[in-house]
Formats: sequence, C-alpha cells, structure tokens
Amino acid sequence: MRGTPVWLASLSRQSTVIRGKPLSTSLWSQRTRDESAVLLRRLLGPAGNPNRERIFRMQITMCLHRAITAEEYQQTPDWFKTAQTTDLAGGPVEILYESEEGSLSTRPCLKPDKQPLDPRDPLLWLPLDCGQCETCQARKVAQDARDRLVGASPVYLSDQLQEVFSGP
Repeated sequence: MRGTPVWLASLSRQSTVIRGKPLSTSLWSQRTRDESAVLLRRLLGPAGNPNRERIFRMQITMCLHRAITAEEYQQTPDWFKTAQTTDLAGGPVEILYESEEGSLSTRPCLKPDKQPLDPRDPLLWLPLDCGQCETCQARKVAQDARDRLVGASPVYLSDQLQEVFSGP
C-alpha cells in the first residue's frame, strides 16, 4: 500500500477430515477463495479505502490488506503518527488480488525455504526467504532499514525462529 497503514483481516479454514487441523490454503477451491474474499471484505465493512486493497495467501491464512483513509489516519493518536516502523511482515505465498501493485518487498519469495509447521503435513510450512531473489533482496533492504531504526540485530528473527522450531 506504498507505506500507508492498513487494516488487516485474515482467516483460516479447518480440515473437515481431521477436526481442529488447519487446512492449507493451497487446497482451497476457487469457490472457497472467492467466498473467503467476500467474508474478509464484509469483516472490514466500511473501514479503509476499498479501492486500495490486496488479498494474498499464506500457508494457513488468507489475508486482506486495505489502506486506511486520510480521515482514519487523522483519527489515529499522535504516538502512532510519529512512531518508527518496527517490523515488516514476511512475504506472502501468493498474491491473489491487488487493486494497485505493491512494492517488490511485498511479493512472494521465488524459492522459499520451507520451515514445517506440522511435520505430519508437508503442505503446512512457513516460508523463509531464500535471500537471493530480487523480492528477498528488496525485503532485506527494508528489514535492514527497520533494524537500524530500532537497534535490532538483522538476524534476530531468524534466531528466534530456529529456537521456536528446534523444539525442547
């Protein structure tokens, strides 16, 4: 959204075969995707600018970003307007719809490493940037700028992910 703050709505679906197990978005039918987009838009209702939105999928969630309006921005507290950016979400797995093209850093990695979310289901994985493609290079530039602003080590997220997924 070219730096404009966004409203975010996301949803996941559960497997009808194994109760309580998330269903990979790669298995969603086109009808399910279409119905999910309708639901996400209904959830956001009149919030934001519906002419500036994108719908994308992660491995277990479908997400809608909608840019906030100038009027909504004016209603945000002063601390929000003056706060430095502190994080950049990882890249999506697939862009499903955009009303305006996002920056290169918002595109999917072309060759992501796949960190398993459930070792029993190869379709449930967290994309980890390859670091080599132009999308990842653009995301790295944005992340490095963020890290300089907040004084974080550029590898802090990778270290945290390794700790979480390495288990007890």
